[in-house]
Amino acid sequence: MAGLQGLEQPKSLRGHGSTISATALTLLLAFLVVYPLFMLFYGSFKGGPPYAAENFTLKGYVDAYSSLETYRTLWTTLWLGALRTVLALALAVFLAWVVTRTDTPGKRWLEVTVWVQFFLPFQPIVMAWVLIGSPNTGFLNQAVAQLFPGHGPIVNIFSYGGIIWVSVIQWASIMFILITPAFRAMDAALEDSSRISGASGFATLRRVTLPILAPSIIGATVLAFVKIMESFEAELFLGYSQGIRVFSTQIYNLLYVDPPRYPQGMALSTVFLLVIFALIALQWKLLRNRQYITVTGRGYATRPTRLGRWKYLTLALVLVYFAVGVIVPFLSLLGGSFMRLFGILVQDPWTAKHWVGVFSDPLFTRSLKNSLYIGLVSATVGMVLYAFIGYIVTKTRFAGRKALDFLSWLPWGVPGMVLAIAFLWAYVGGGIPLARHLYGSIWLIIIVMMVKGLPLGVRVMNSSLVQLGNDLEESSRVLGASWFYTFRRVVAPLITPAFISAWIILFVLSVRDLVTVLLLAGTQSRPLAMLMFEYWVGGGQAEKAIVLGLIQTVVILAFAVAARIIGARRELAS
Repeated sequence: MAGLQGLEQPKSLRGHGSTISATALTLLLAFLVVYPLFMLFYGSFKGGPPYAAENFTLKGYVDAYSSLETYRTLWTTLWLGALRTVLALALAVFLAWVVTRTDTPGKRWLEVTVWVQFFLPFQPIVMAWVLIGSPNTGFLNQAVAQLFPGHGPIVNIFSYGGIIWVSVIQWASIMFILITPAFRAMDAALEDSSRISGASGFATLRRVTLPILAPSIIGATVLAFVKIMESFEAELFLGYSQGIRVFSTQIYNLLYVDPPRYPQGMALSTVFLLVIFALIALQWKLLRNRQYITVTGRGYATRPTRLGRWKYLTLALVLVYFAVGVIVPFLSLLGGSFMRLFGILVQDPWTAKHWVGVFSDPLFTRSLKNSLYIGLVSATVGMVLYAFIGYIVTKTRFAGRKALDFLSWLPWGVPGMVLAIAFLWAYVGGGIPLARHLYGSIWLIIIVMMVKGLPLGVRVMNSSLVQLGNDLEESSRVLGASWFYTFRRVVAPLITPAFISAWIILFVLSVRDLVTVLLLAGTQSRPLAMLMFEYWVGGGQAEKAIVLGLIQTVVILAFAVAARIIGARRELAS
């Protein structure tokens, strides 16, 4: 910490030690981010697994891209990702418009319902929809069969439609979080002018509101499309058995088998990564010169659009979204956890034996501890690191601050499974002394989670720090305080609400993450998400998996409530 004492002046770095410390932090970030990605490309030209790599070869690329299945998988990944992104965007825009630009009753609570959806772990939600929509054992199809004997299933969740349905419900909440600040910040006078000129509400939305919000919407759309392309749980649980293949499940199929086919999996991963980076570059090009100023010194208004009687319809639609996205899956999980046989309503179908079995299983206890430990350590250590990165980027003129900011953003474009493969090669196949001992340990998972959380954590810290005036720190320094004392007593208290909110989000994301840990966890470091996955996919213990899913959901929702309370206090304080 002492080496950072020159960082207090916003316009320059003062002192040789300060520059060295900031440079060291940049090099550390480069090692954590760039080195694994380099090893990913390096490993794609090697034969065999990372712990026994062979000579350089193009066999992986030849085998992967000489197969028509690869191109069918790529096409399915692209069109399925694009369709889900468009549908989720449409729903997210509607939700954001209702809670920020209309007089719909209870808007504050409606926004909370969407936030709850955002926090829900995806794996249990997918399992819940299997309970609801399985053609043979789904609650909905069984109810129809009871009411109309001889009637076949009316829904089949194991289909493209099922994947799209579950994904759109989940991703609409995520895109809502991304675009809502732009909706809330837009000056209502622009919409008023349109309506005074005789335009209808729909015309105003189409010709004024959406074009002004286009930069934020385009940015959110590309970012969401990148993440939807790496989606895994819905595609595996709902589509794999039906022959539906996307890149994430194809890479899983190549690497999560015995023996794993690393050359082909690495070749697919590197090209997949290049496609994603190309999409992000396209986003930069689209937004480079596209800016709209909507808040000026002439006045600023956020008057809601009056919907009249239609406001009760918008209220009902948001509540339906909450019921479909949260209430119905949660009740399905709760009911399924007490069923004797998964999804089968036999005579006397209810039992608590699965709950007893889970709580008496040492694997559950160990996995729960692992999940909490991974979440606590990665979120805490990560947020401290992100705070210092944010400070250097926003409060100094360190020569490498742009590179530091870019490095902190880079993991956003790396899918979780690809990131895991990169770290396998970096730490197991990279020849670093003692690094192989990290494989299968909880510490390697923590490191990967910290790297994965970099974009979110640093962005939150940047947004919070940039709002702080330099005079606060300068006053402390004039009185003789050191940089560390100033940071601890002046800066830290002011950014604490943002720090805690981001910490809770990163904790939740680490606890519920499945795709990143599949290739990294060992028998002693298996988190709850992976144990749930093993019960569901390979263990023939779907009932126990549902119990674990319900437990994970309750734990995460508790943290979601805490995050919302902290966010509300932050709004009141500001």
